[in-house]
Amino acid sequence: MHKQHTLPTAARTAVGKGINLAAESAEIVLQVCQHCKAMQYPPRELCKDCLHNELEWEQVVTSGKLISWTILHASTNTFFREHLPRQIALVKLDCGPTLFAHMACDNAKSGDRVYLLNRHDVSGAAVFIAIAEAGEEGAQLNKLSTLLLPDTPGD
Repeated sequence: MHKQHTLPTAARTAVGKGINLAAESAEIVLQVCQHCKAMQYPPRELCKDCLHNELEWEQVVTSGKLISWTILHASTNTFFREHLPRQIALVKLDCGPTLFAHMACDNAKSGDRVYLLNRHDVSGAAVFIAIAEAGEEGAQLNKLSTLLLPDTPGD
């Protein structure tokens, strides 16, 4: 019997497409309000602080601190159900925002220094990857080989 290949969900709102475009050059961009300079995450149509709609995509510093992480043992998404367990991290970037990322490093602890990569997953959508500053990037990325498209920028 032929097994059907599954993919992660690729749906993104029009507002979130800036992160997908930045993954093509392996950059991490977030919206910055041109009125009050507040950095926005997740992407949105109006500033979270002043409600202005003048939000521009800007490249940001990708280093930060691992706040917490967990191991997923269940998922409603067929792709992830077939690739469990999977580690997910909550990272506080040095530039301010806190975001979720796939965690590529083992034996990490809350408070550890990490940096983020922006890569395309196998569905073509951008995903953030948390890499331990103390580890070797290639070995950590290899752990996520079933999630990422091959030959992504920076590999």
